Amino acid sequence: MKRYIEIAASAAVVLSLAGCATTGSSDPATYEPAKSRAYNLAQAGGITEARDTERKHLSENELYKVASNADILMWDRGANWSGGEALGASLLFAALEPTSNFAKDSLFGWMPSSMATDAVQARAKMSEVTTSAMEKALGSLGYTYEATLENYDQKAVFGGGSAFLFSQITIIDANQGCPSPDSVDHYSKTCYVSSQIIEPSQGFEPAFLGGGQAWSFTTEGVKASSVKLNVPEGVTLDSVSIIGAISANLPDWAYMFAPQTDETPPMVVNKGKPLYFVEPVESIEKS
Repeated sequence: MKRYIEIAASAAVVLSLAGCATTGSSDPATYEPAKSRAYNLAQAGGITEARDTERKHLSENELYKVASNADILMWDRGANWSGGEALGASLLFAALEPTSNFAKDSLFGWMPSSMATDAVQARAKMSEVTTSAMEKALGSLGYTYEATLENYDQKAVFGGGSAFLFSQITIIDANQGCPSPDSVDHYSKTCYVSSQIIEPSQGFEPAFLGGGQAWSFTTEGVKASSVKLNVPEGVTLDSVSIIGAISANLPDWAYMFAPQTDETPPMVVNKGKPLYFVEPVESIEKS
């Protein structure tokens, strides 16, 4: 069963990367003060379709939850990451129909250049820290889990595409409806978190983060590293808590992007803190 999962999981990722070459900008990004920090980070990370929502679309109840710089919206239950209480669901972005990289989970960041001698080693280190973060996150939340795949080396076979490393950590919790991999006939029927890490480019971190030399894990279109959560139909997991816990266990130079869902608006997450695409107060005052 485990070998079947390995082949099926790899094939699914292969299709998304077929024919894609690793790219990344080496130009330090310029911070736009009229935009949210989430927007600026997303743009620097290659999520070019990211956009802010205007504060005038926020209700009074939602506005009180917005921090003074509009970057962090406070959760009613703080570090516990209770998803449904963030913004009164994701109505702010209901009119948007994001496509491409603004509609997909991604993992981006700027690994210090001193951490690796080449892109292959940088990819390996990123995969290792991400896999470790997923395991620590599930453990901290009390889940029983099994490392189905760890840092699995695979190449996209169609058109000689990009190399990537793939990890899959399966959640086993009968009370939550998450079965053991050996008890099902397809990996999609299990609860799991997975990471897909492609080779970075050699460049610089954004100027507003220091502008130093770094291995740039950025995305353009389908070419992206990512962390994803699979929840089978009929199973209810606290997805937001899992995302937050994974992020909290990643280095501070790594950022997760989670697209809009029925419960939450799109967000950039760094060290367990959600950053939202809401225009800053300053941009209102100057208009």
